[in-house]
Amino acid sequence: MEENLSAQIVTVCLNMDRHAVKIYQNLSQTAKDKALRIFWHKMSQEESKHVGCWVDLLTLVEQGIIPSIFSHPETILKELTGNFDKIIEISKKGTVSTELSENFFLAFRLEFYLLHPALEGLWHFYGIVRKKEYNPENEYDNHIQQFISAMHKFGAGTIELEVLAETVERMWHYTKNMVQEVNFDELTGILNRRGYVNAMTSLAYLAKRNQFNSAVLMIDIDHFKRINDTLGHLTGDAVLKHVADIIKKNLRASDILGRFGGEEFIVFLPQIEGKSLYTLSEKIRTAVQEQTKQKIAATVSIGGAAKKITGEIEAEIHDLLQQADKNMYEAKRRGRNQVIA
Repeated sequence: MEENLSAQIVTVCLNMDRHAVKIYQNLSQTAKDKALRIFWHKMSQEESKHVGCWVDLLTLVEQGIIPSIFSHPETILKELTGNFDKIIEISKKGTVSTELSENFFLAFRLEFYLLHPALEGLWHFYGIVRKKEYNPENEYDNHIQQFISAMHKFGAGTIELEVLAETVERMWHYTKNMVQEVNFDELTGILNRRGYVNAMTSLAYLAKRNQFNSAVLMIDIDHFKRINDTLGHLTGDAVLKHVADIIKKNLRASDILGRFGGEEFIVFLPQIEGKSLYTLSEKIRTAVQEQTKQKIAATVSIGGAAKKITGEIEAEIHDLLQQADKNMYEAKRRGRNQVIA
């Protein structure tokens, strides 16, 4: 049921951007100024790219690769459907006026309705799964700034439009920050447990489809309580952030890193072969030991586990987590600052 609702949500988002393409095409065709026609055409092309991403995302959702990331999908679907109805109303007015300020007002209203947290949340996980150079999540800041610059360039600025432009820009940053807070750890800037589990589930589906060997690393900072007790929690926070940065820099672009809780980090490697798991683990362990010497010395114990996912995703992920966790505690039992993978 939730998967069906997710597909419906993506379908509404897809249809909204399809209408956005038509609206900007109409504005381009009716604009008298050549430079303005080029600007509206560029906006239409950007929305066309969004449409292509939505089509791809819908396929991922229908294949079960993108998990249900919404707590209340029925509410989100209702809100998005309401926004879509308003966009349809806007599209009917898209060729009515040739007034510059009215057309920019129409465009800003369109962008306002397209700014729903659901869209940003979906783009976020789309970026994790696809790892493509183009992702609307990364482009939207520039998208909004282009509107504001064009509004001033073509002399369409009015108090009302200035307020609307500022509202759209603030909404985008608010939406982006809200998704960030839900999925990322505030201290380290990496995925939190919820964000990590959703991302790992998506990548595990892809790994299963492609018959890749996948792996999990559990990484624990040694004697972290001693650091907190002797140097204070602020210093402990600094160590956590520093270690997270070191781990992140030593991972591949395809791997994902999350904070599992406390001083524990978790890494999912969707594709790993042969002895690469141990080699990568040892690289991380060495990097932490060497790169923390100049500040507050820290070491990590690492447990790893790998397998080819062939059965039920959640059950097999659970098995990987358990084995990696078991190996991490074995690394600690053997004296810490070592790898069992």
